[in-house]
Amino acid sequence: MKKIFYKIINPFRTVYWFIVRPKTTGVKCLIENNGKFLMIRNSYGHKQWTFPGGGVNGGELPERAAQREAHEEVGIENYKPTPLGEYFSSRQYKQDTVYCFFGKVQSDYFKIDNDEVSEAAWFIKTDMPELRSSAVNKVLNLYRLKFKL
Repeated sequence: MKKIFYKIINPFRTVYWFIVRPKTTGVKCLIENNGKFLMIRNSYGHKQWTFPGGGVNGGELPERAAQREAHEEVGIENYKPTPLGEYFSSRQYKQDTVYCFFGKVQSDYFKIDNDEVSEAAWFIKTDMPELRSSAVNKVLNLYRLKFKL
């Protein structure tokens, strides 16, 4: 039911964002296990591979939003986010500041939210999927800068 809602409402959100150009805040979560990063494909929108993430709720700290999104989208409960930095995006007609976080997890277990996420998988840095969001490179660049790779 929720998946149908996302598919129906998403075009209307895009039109609203085009007209209003709201300032928004979001997060992206770079989650690592044994040298692999967890990526998802959303069940709505562009459907390209990306990292888990989403919007920051009013009054919510970005770090807490990262933990919440990791839990909601892929069932990761022990995500301890380390800030990587931020980037600005106007891709969806919003003025979006995206805070990026990195954290390692001990298990490769995940459980997707089938309403928001169509699939998820672990990828090594050198073998990322070709069909991926531009956000992936932005997050990985912040990761490289942070850890001087």
